[in-house]
Amino acid sequence: MPARNQRFSLAWRLLSFEPRRLLAAICGVAFAVVLILVQIGFYNAMIDSATKVHSSLEADLVMLPADFEYFGAEHQFSRMRLHEAMATEGVQEVAPLYVSLMNFKNIENGYSRSIMAIGVEPDKPAINLPELVAAQDQFAVSGAVLFDRKSLPAYFGDITGAFAKTGHVDTQLADKPVRITGLFDMGTSFIAYGTVVMGSPTFFALRPDLSAAEPSLGLIKLAPGYDPATVRDRLQADLEAKDIKIVTRADFVALEANYWNTTAAIGFIFITGALMGILVGSVIVYQILYTDVTDHLPEYATLKAMGYRDSYFSALVLKQSLILSCLGYVPGVAISALIYYFTAQSTGYALRLTPGWSLAVFLMTSGMCLFSGILALRRLRKADPAELFQ
Repeated sequence: MPARNQRFSLAWRLLSFEPRRLLAAICGVAFAVVLILVQIGFYNAMIDSATKVHSSLEADLVMLPADFEYFGAEHQFSRMRLHEAMATEGVQEVAPLYVSLMNFKNIENGYSRSIMAIGVEPDKPAINLPELVAAQDQFAVSGAVLFDRKSLPAYFGDITGAFAKTGHVDTQLADKPVRITGLFDMGTSFIAYGTVVMGSPTFFALRPDLSAAEPSLGLIKLAPGYDPATVRDRLQADLEAKDIKIVTRADFVALEANYWNTTAAIGFIFITGALMGILVGSVIVYQILYTDVTDHLPEYATLKAMGYRDSYFSALVLKQSLILSCLGYVPGVAISALIYYFTAQSTGYALRLTPGWSLAVFLMTSGMCLFSGILALRRLRKADPAELFQ
């Protein structure tokens, strides 16, 4: 029996014997890898963008309206509930947060586009992003707003460039004049292609139809040493309210992700796309390996007649599968990285090629190729050496 390195060499020679067929197989695997990685990239970007604010909230617990669906929907509850929460042991501080979609006037062409507007109390930090924390004093300035530099310029104009020249940008928000006095990094989402943050006085000057007595959600900070889950249960019992629900910050993130995964079904679309990539790659690799086995049946028959067992041929074909998975994976990852980069530049979505997902996709690719190899082996295992020479 040949040594393992010789068996590997034979597997490579069988693949490379037909360069065009090998190139087609590599392209097929690479296409599957690209399709899988791009779908996963968009899925992760969707979840990251949808939960960026949630993860950055300066809160241990979050008070939500009972009919809360997703961040950005205009659902309110009575601010009195936040005051009542202060009576519960472990609660140190509460703060309201106001959220609404408003029309932002593009500074270049004058068109108005929807943007996510967040109102915070001037004296209570609400979003734990460095530039927002540093600009806390701006929230007390009437008409001052902070703009997310990752918002799409195609929708709102080159705010970042204009701000770099003068240190401020004047425009209109909700058809009223405002001044952009600072920038921060957050990123676009499926709700809006940009975000502005301002003090609550400015927020209600822009939206007088809304009331400070009805926040979109409430931020609850706990005293040191208290467990969020324990205080959450205590609050829910103390308030005995059916108009609100209280969740930990981690549960708030999960609640938002679950909405986009299930109710909005966007997550299902991306997962289906990834599965289609696996299916396409499996079919291509199967066809290549099946054809290769068929073309070399006389040679395999000779080896069978010499006493080689099916296990030898199985190892040979599976080695071919692994070689194809490696050869297709590398260019697939390289192409995906380029797509990630240009997509992030044009859309603002933060697509990231993480080591964990890279490894997971490599394992999926290897499994896909091995599965195709196993299917191709059926042709060889059924072959009778005597019949192959007739």
